[in-house]
Amino acid sequence: MEIIKYLGNKLSESIDLSLPAGRGLIKLAIKDELGPFHPINQLNYEKLVEVINNSLKKRLLDLNIPHFEEVLKNLLDELNSNQSLITIAGV
Repeated sequence: MEIIKYLGNKLSESIDLSLPAGRGLIKLAIKDELGPFHPINQLNYEKLVEVINNSLKKRLLDLNIPHFEEVLKNLLDELNSNQSLITIAGV
């Protein structure tokens, strides 16, 4: 769960949203991608990459975020940099 909080905070900084709104966008994108009943504690690196590349991208496009490609690239870089934390913490 900490990685979602971390990525959500990074997202909120990137697109000038409140911290809870950034985390909410990440959580909604996870639900879009994996369904409403997928346990968040069972996410892994690959699934988070899919969420960012698919559902989160669609949400950012729907919100008309002008620099969404850069935002997504930065989130993927952060996710890659913190991949070991996902493995250790089990998200």
